[in-house]
Amino acid sequence: MENSFNNLGISSNLVQSLTDISLTSSHTAPVSPVNAFNSNPFSQNDFGLSQSAFMGLGSSHDIPNSTDVSFSTALIGNILGSVNLQDDLKRPNSKKNTCSCDDQIVAEYFCHECNDHLCQKCVSAHHRVRLTKDHKIFKSSDFLDTDSVTSLPYLLSPPSETASNYCSTHANEVLHLFCDTCSAAVCSQCTFHDHSGHSLQYLNQVVEGSKTVTMSLLTDAKNSLQGLENSIGDIKRMRESIFNRSKVVESEIHSVMQKHRAALDQRERDLVRRVEQIRLFKSRTLGAQMESLRLSARKLKMIIEDVNRTLSSGNNIEILKAKEKMQAGVNACQSNIILAEDECLIFSPPESSHFLALNKIGNVRSSICAQQSVLIKDGNSSNNSLSGSLVSFTILARDHTGEAKVAGGDLLEVKIEKPDNNVFMLDAMDNGDGRYIFQLQVTQDGDYVISVKYRGIHVCKSPYILNVKPCVNYAARAATCMPIFTFGKEGDKPGELCRPWGICSDAQGNFIVADRSNNRIQIFKPDGNFHLMFGTSGTRPGQFDRPAGVAVDKKERIIVADKDNHRIQIFTFDGSFISTFGERGSKNGQFNYPWDVAANSAGVIAVTDTRNHRIQVFTSDGSFISKYGFEGAMWKHFDSPRGITFTNENQLVVTDFNNHRLVTIQPDMQSARFLGSEGSQTLQFLRPQVFVKLSQ
Repeated sequence: MENSFNNLGISSNLVQSLTDISLTSSHTAPVSPVNAFNSNPFSQNDFGLSQSAFMGLGSSHDIPNSTDVSFSTALIGNILGSVNLQDDLKRPNSKKNTCSCDDQIVAEYFCHECNDHLCQKCVSAHHRVRLTKDHKIFKSSDFLDTDSVTSLPYLLSPPSETASNYCSTHANEVLHLFCDTCSAAVCSQCTFHDHSGHSLQYLNQVVEGSKTVTMSLLTDAKNSLQGLENSIGDIKRMRESIFNRSKVVESEIHSVMQKHRAALDQRERDLVRRVEQIRLFKSRTLGAQMESLRLSARKLKMIIEDVNRTLSSGNNIEILKAKEKMQAGVNACQSNIILAEDECLIFSPPESSHFLALNKIGNVRSSICAQQSVLIKDGNSSNNSLSGSLVSFTILARDHTGEAKVAGGDLLEVKIEKPDNNVFMLDAMDNGDGRYIFQLQVTQDGDYVISVKYRGIHVCKSPYILNVKPCVNYAARAATCMPIFTFGKEGDKPGELCRPWGICSDAQGNFIVADRSNNRIQIFKPDGNFHLMFGTSGTRPGQFDRPAGVAVDKKERIIVADKDNHRIQIFTFDGSFISTFGERGSKNGQFNYPWDVAANSAGVIAVTDTRNHRIQVFTSDGSFISKYGFEGAMWKHFDSPRGITFTNENQLVVTDFNNHRLVTIQPDMQSARFLGSEGSQTLQFLRPQVFVKLSQ
């Protein structure tokens, strides 16, 4: 046994010392093996082994300062076990290790870092690989069997304060590599299994790099935190400033209103004083007249009494004079009975404009409020546009109370993100009246994202998604394209047609054709082969008189404009009659040669009432909803409308036959737009007729 310890480079004195430590540990206070080593009465030179050599590692600070008594015992046990293992290696029947490569050759070498046995070929490969070229490789005869060595962790690797430095898969393997492919710390054994062929680095290099980046990020975070704290302080100061400013403005309002109230009160006093002056003057005048009349009454009363006495006892001469006296008294009373004043006293209120002025006296202005302002796409309300077009937008600026701004001068941020994710800024033109306008030339197919912000906050309807679709050159397509296929020929047999007019398709791609002069409806499969037909000439349900328009609704019902019967008929897809509505006339729900019919996703049915020069709209069961054209200010808006269809936005598009144009009617049936004129140039028409309605 002593010879075995000597072969390990450990003197018998050290063995005795360690044995003493183990024997005395149960009778004394727990002592770490390092402290026991340092306090041993023998010097280190007596052992022939330094403290660092004793642990098989570097400096002594790598050794844990454990107070666990079992550590000493375990250490001695490991040393004794290693001695026994070396004795076994020297025996003739000692186990031979093989290389881990596919050749299964006896391993003559051992890599300390990889903890693996190597053949000569693998040693050469080890020296060629950058990651392993600096590894320490020993001959197996000079080194312990690694299967036994792995049971001596404190002799092979520095003990760790935590278990996180060791591989969780391979026992006692130190995590000293980093796999870039998996972003994980690995040991040497891992590189031969789960991480074989992956990009690897030394863990300490990765940690140092990560530490550098983390420190940089930490600095950035501290700067960002300081910026946030500064911004919070700015917000607090701004809120306080707004509060103080609001108090100043309120004081100004109170002061101005007080002045106006004082002026109104003064005017009120002046008017009341004027009324009082007029009243007093009129009253004095009437009082003077009243005194005059009282005096006249007393005089007349005396005359009456005197005349009565004369008539009763006077002579003839006195009676004659009494007449004259009485006549003079009566005349005097008649000349004074007209009132000297009237009751005319009228207050003339100010004009209504004064009240309006008072209601709007003063004003309070603020900056734009982003949440109250709104972004609007000019033109129609659709968010679709064609590639190559110029799209206009208007920003309606409002203040914090929701009132429209009447002045400009605010800075708005307009950002455009194109379908290819490129971003650029646009300048909005200040209209000076609270409106800001900008235009966008769209050149790519896809979604444009239009963002409008004020002080970092989106206005209403921002971001706005503008879907740009490719602009089709129909003239070039018409000049070069050939029909995909054709079906039908002239005749009256199944699959044959005579002057067909309306055509549409259903969701399965079947074609429904109004075979007008054959007075029937025919259905063809998507490949153009005949499927079925229904209808004959007549006026009864299911019969037709020159059917023109045809449509399929969301219930797969076939809706037919039975033109010369002045009605609409509805059928199942197999041709079974369901219902009919309408008759000849000009009232609501009546028709005069209905040419075409359309149905939208809500089941609403629209009909071109051709010779009544109007459009009528009905529910899915034929109840009248509304109409457009012919009457009132819109009279003769159409001249024999023919084809009709719904857009995805439920607008109606109509071919205005004799006006050589298209008419787009808004869903509310109150307004319309017009496209085209008579001619053969681009956007010109010559009696346009039908729309082909294809199911989406």
